[in-house]
Amino acid sequence: MILNTRRLFIELLSRMRIDVICEVGSKDGADALCFRRAAPAANIYALEANPENFRLMRANPELRQRNITILGLAATNYDGDAEFFLVGNPATGGDDWRGMSSLHLRSGAGPKSVARVKAVRLDNLMENKSPPGARLALWIDAEGSAFEVIEGVSGVSQDVQLVHVECETSPCIGASQKLYPEVRALLRKLGFVELAADHPRTARQFNALFIRATRSVRMRPAVIFLLVRARARYLAVHVLRAVCPACLHRFQMMRNRSSNGH
Repeated sequence: MILNTRRLFIELLSRMRIDVICEVGSKDGADALCFRRAAPAANIYALEANPENFRLMRANPELRQRNITILGLAATNYDGDAEFFLVGNPATGGDDWRGMSSLHLRSGAGPKSVARVKAVRLDNLMENKSPPGARLALWIDAEGSAFEVIEGVSGVSQDVQLVHVECETSPCIGASQKLYPEVRALLRKLGFVELAADHPRTARQFNALFIRATRSVRMRPAVIFLLVRARARYLAVHVLRAVCPACLHRFQMMRNRSSNGH
């Protein structure tokens, strides 16, 4: 099913009473702030390996005020040091550069430099930050390293209830990266079922949303209701975009102001 997986993930945080949210590849903390509004009592950890992004996030007072824990770490399948390939330059203007750096050496993405960063397995990290039995949710935007991030959570995978993950169907980020079929197979092996994606699964890159299979069964009526509503909303947005783009823009601006409490 194709729908807005980001919005459905946020809705499920509250429905599933998630205790700990781990955002891998935070970039600027904007998503973490949305998660905080949906889960006011949850512990939220925003991992960002890009040193400049990390510096800017540390300087953001809103992240501190909302009790978002910012960690300058790269999540993968081992603990240690890693080369982190930086893309772009903040001095050139624009914001796209902030989300393109990776543990993979990326070709065709502008000037590059390399930073030495701390790499961690999420299961080891969560040993000290998540109480036993806590319900975990993962938001993974790791620029080609989703498979390794999921491998690195296998030690506490039984506590993970919800996974939102950016996937690729071709090695467009790194020549050795694992692709969507491998990410999906690993999550299935760990006991998850796929709920939806935000683009066709033939797209080069898209987001997919997975839920623990046992929770999906217990929550079946609620999950079906949310999926149907999310799909209807997705179709309505596409119709409105085609018929009246300005109307859609005004509606989205009003919704953003409302969600921000203005």
